[in-house]
Amino acid sequence: MNCFSGALSDPVFLVTASITALAIFTMTWTLRNQTFNGKLFYALTLIGVSWVLLTVGLEAASNDYSCQLQWATAAWLGNALIPVAWCYFVFSYVDNAPWVHKPAARAVMVIVPIAAVAFAATNPWHHLVYAEGTVIPDGGGQINYVHGPGFYLIIAVLYSFVAATLVCLARAFTRAKRDAWLMLTMLTKITITPLVMNAAYVGLGFTIFGLDPTSFMFTLGVLVFSWLLVINKTMDMATVGQSVLFDTMSEPVVLIDRQKNVVLANTAAKSRGLQNDTCPVLKDLRTTIEYFHTSDEATHLRIGQRDYEPRIQKVENPINPSGEGLGWSVTLVDITDRIAINASLQDALQQADEANRAKDEFVSVISHEMRTPLTSLKGGLALALSGHLGELTDHLKSSLEIAHRNGARLSRLIDHILLSQKMDIGALSLEHEPIVLGRLLEESLEENRSFAAERGVQLIQSTIDHSAVVNGDAFAIRQIVDNLMSNAIKFSNDDGVVEGALQITGGKVRLSIKDSGHGIPEGMEDHVFGRFEQVANSGQGSTQGSGLGLHISKQLARQMSGDITYESQVGAGTTFHVEFDLAMQLAEEETRIAG
Repeated sequence: MNCFSGALSDPVFLVTASITALAIFTMTWTLRNQTFNGKLFYALTLIGVSWVLLTVGLEAASNDYSCQLQWATAAWLGNALIPVAWCYFVFSYVDNAPWVHKPAARAVMVIVPIAAVAFAATNPWHHLVYAEGTVIPDGGGQINYVHGPGFYLIIAVLYSFVAATLVCLARAFTRAKRDAWLMLTMLTKITITPLVMNAAYVGLGFTIFGLDPTSFMFTLGVLVFSWLLVINKTMDMATVGQSVLFDTMSEPVVLIDRQKNVVLANTAAKSRGLQNDTCPVLKDLRTTIEYFHTSDEATHLRIGQRDYEPRIQKVENPINPSGEGLGWSVTLVDITDRIAINASLQDALQQADEANRAKDEFVSVISHEMRTPLTSLKGGLALALSGHLGELTDHLKSSLEIAHRNGARLSRLIDHILLSQKMDIGALSLEHEPIVLGRLLEESLEENRSFAAERGVQLIQSTIDHSAVVNGDAFAIRQIVDNLMSNAIKFSNDDGVVEGALQITGGKVRLSIKDSGHGIPEGMEDHVFGRFEQVANSGQGSTQGSGLGLHISKQLARQMSGDITYESQVGAGTTFHVEFDLAMQLAEEETRIAG
């Protein structure tokens, strides 16, 4: 700690410490409040400057030769970091150069300062940085440095980064707009001034407080640049971006002051003649702008052959936001195509409605026309199969049974189509009465046993809560249960099991039908409940059906304030759930609403 003694009472150290504190404060404030390219390298530059200032101050405060040499050696870490970090900052800030972020470039920024301080630290062995004549002269207080060839080698390496920085800035001058020249000039001065001071120190022995003036001049330059970052908007993305956005946006934008004069118009507005107060369209708008700003009424302006919708935004006074505004920003949105598209959509919707009505009428007519002959056909086939028309051969009986089954399928399809059509147009009326759901489940299980036996499937009645009463249409609910039951039987494997269960949970009645089929893959909900769609059964191939059963069942359930969902695992089967509100719960809710 001997090399720190007396530092706090030394005026040179106090000055350098104060400048260092100012530099650190400036760096912290700038990094937190400003956005610009190269922030990391800017921070490293100021860190390097702060380090050099502290070590220079400590060197000035020391009276001992070894302490002074120690602080001079430590200063090389900052001396070498400053030109490298500043070079990277200028390339990043001015050119947005991608190479500064590459690993090799980052390695250079680490290696150069470490190599410089290592070379200086080993000087007692080789005397290449400071020659043997480096001593404190008689009667003097500071070391008189005699620079060796190693010193000039380090300086040459560091000057190469300064030269690269100046080349970058010169190239920027050739392409920059005039309003950016002030910023570029400041960056050039910050780069050149420490270089001149360092050259004066090395070549002429020029010092400040008897010390190397380079760090002092660089600190001053960086502080000025930091202030310039705050007040100059040349490279501010928000400011430049707003200007570019204003001038390049396709919609006309005009700014109108509180005296209702046009003060600014973008390129799109100027191209439509909206840049002055004599434009008839703007003249009408300006006289009624306060009304349009507060009105929800849709307004269209006609400019040439195009229609525009004015979108008006009040520009508040930043000093008195609640008082009178500075004016208005008016954006004219071209809605010509939107009006044309809306008209086309209206025509298309009308044509679609007409086509849909024609389709519904066609389906209704065809379905009803098919019902009568189909009923006669089914009746004739049933009569023939009963044997009342004479004895049938086995071959003929088999053919008639196939025809009868297909007739029954066709009849169900027509019923489904007509029912689906009624639900689509809201013409299906359902009853609303208390139903014991357990009884319907038991009846469905009993009546489907023969069908299950033909398929080699066993029906099992699991837990059934007979207190489960719901409000709905008995026929519609039975249709839902029968459809789920028949699907479970059809999609179960041979010697499979179909299980029916009924339970009450949280004011809801859940009826579940579980099969032992191959299951349904994930993400197939739209197919499962879609119209005329079926999920392929890998074990059975295509299963006969209209593809309307589950669609109709779900619509029926929803019309009775219920829903159908399912849980499935491929290879383990599927469980369909039908949920309704418990009748008692529903009654209490209706009473509460009525009250």
